[in-house]
Amino acid sequence: MKSEPDPDAQNLEPNAQSPETVSQPPFTEETALQFFVRHLDEMKWKYHRYPEKSGLYSIFNGDNVQWNLNLYAREMSSGHFLLGVNSLIPNKTPGERRVAIAELLTRINYELSVGCFELDLADGEIRSRTSLVVPGADITPGIVEELLRSNIYIVIERFQQIMAVMYGGVMPQEAIKPKEEKVEAKHEPRFDFN
Repeated sequence: MKSEPDPDAQNLEPNAQSPETVSQPPFTEETALQFFVRHLDEMKWKYHRYPEKSGLYSIFNGDNVQWNLNLYAREMSSGHFLLGVNSLIPNKTPGERRVAIAELLTRINYELSVGCFELDLADGEIRSRTSLVVPGADITPGIVEELLRSNIYIVIERFQQIMAVMYGGVMPQEAIKPKEEKVEAKHEPRFDFN
């Protein structure tokens, strides 16, 4: 007796794909880095690629300061990528001010909800780092824009404090205080209880 082929059975020949499985190209470090490339292109920023790694180099020109930016994408594990932006403060901390700068950066980091400042105690280099680990499929233009924007904002907001401690002899706890401390207004009662 001859059996008829089952119409519901799938043809599972070697190297054959089922119709439901559509092969997508693998998400790579280069794919992730392209989100940064497109964002910088849209902003018309000049940048250079690091030939040996998945990263970009650019320069930010602020009102009173210019600094180097590194943008990178690294595969961490099973499709998860570390996206990051590092801003390198252009001035290296003199040896005699490194302890004060380390204290200042610790105080700043305590206040930050995103990113951090880091100090290389060997050479005095300071950098601001914002980074995020995210599945490749979840990377969006908005994520890379916010990583870059928040990094730049943090440096702009804190640059004068860093310079005051580095070169002005200001103590870290003084540099971190708000420029104008709010004085509580004393209100006179509108009426008096006898």
